[in-house]
Amino acid sequence: MRKGKLRRNRLDERQEQKMLQIEHNGCWIAFWGLAISLFVGCCLGLEWRNLVGEWIVFMGLSLYIVIACLKNGIWDRKLEPTPKVNLCASIIAGIVCGVLQFARSYRKYQALAGSAAAGVFMLVFTVAVCYAVVSFVAFLYRRRVERLESEEEEDEEDEQ
Repeated sequence: MRKGKLRRNRLDERQEQKMLQIEHNGCWIAFWGLAISLFVGCCLGLEWRNLVGEWIVFMGLSLYIVIACLKNGIWDRKLEPTPKVNLCASIIAGIVCGVLQFARSYRKYQALAGSAAAGVFMLVFTVAVCYAVVSFVAFLYRRRVERLESEEEEDEEDEQ
């Protein structure tokens, strides 16, 4: 075989589906592994400069997944992009960030009231920012789905 030539796919349909499933699982293992690694690093009080490599890979993977899903008009297998679902997801993110901020602040300063205030502030701030971002992405998703559906209708009309 000459250099630079691509090999043809040697997998049959069953093997191709299995390979896609393996890649899918690997992607999510990497995603959640990086998320847990970042969370544990923050809980242990590691400096951000020690976590920057994981953060870059995690954010790159996150952005790729979001952009690829939006491009293809995909939101989620089970959840709809409703304000209630967006708020619930934002509250979960806020609680995680609030607890993490409380723990880091208390560990560093040993002040319960100040640490609680820092945790509550982080919770509220995170909920607000996450809700705004997720709502905006849901808006982009709805727009993309409408565009894809109108393209499909135009293609069907052209075929007839």
